[in-house]
Amino acid sequence: MHIDPRIEEPTREMLGHAIRGELPELEAEIDAVGDETYAAGTITLCLIAAGYIAVDLARRWPAEADVREIARHTAASSTDYELREQDVYDYLSRGALGFQPIQEVFPDPGQDYTLPVLITAQMLLAFRLGDGHDLWGYLDTVWNAVEAAEQADLSLLPALILRSQRVEAARKQGT
Repeated sequence: MHIDPRIEEPTREMLGHAIRGELPELEAEIDAVGDETYAAGTITLCLIAAGYIAVDLARRWPAEADVREIARHTAASSTDYELREQDVYDYLSRGALGFQPIQEVFPDPGQDYTLPVLITAQMLLAFRLGDGHDLWGYLDTVWNAVEAAEQADLSLLPALILRSQRVEAARKQGT
């Protein structure tokens, strides 16, 4: 997957509006890119970022309990807008990690169409993973890693898991 800068830039703008609680500006940005770009591009990038964050938090494929805890913390940490824990859970379990189309995750036409951006933004804000807790730097890491993973041979996965465990063991041992 190559992340198109023409989609990445407005997606980053939308996430910024959500992070700052600027909901009218978020809706205006969504309107400006159009329904097709929003549905096919922005939501896809948000699902990828949310899935990556969940895996990064769990340090493995997230179990049901992990997803529930991430959803609970994400919803509870939202201050500028209300997120329902069940919506966050559905978005993560069925969309980001279950790979269901967003229309199946949120089939109600009255459902807030900004939820993918709002949830992903809140996850970035709530967890601020990565060095220095810079959420924009972390988002760059997420999207760069996803692009690199798309090019990698899946036979590397066992070696990457071994490397990850070696690094974690060394960290715990203080070396």
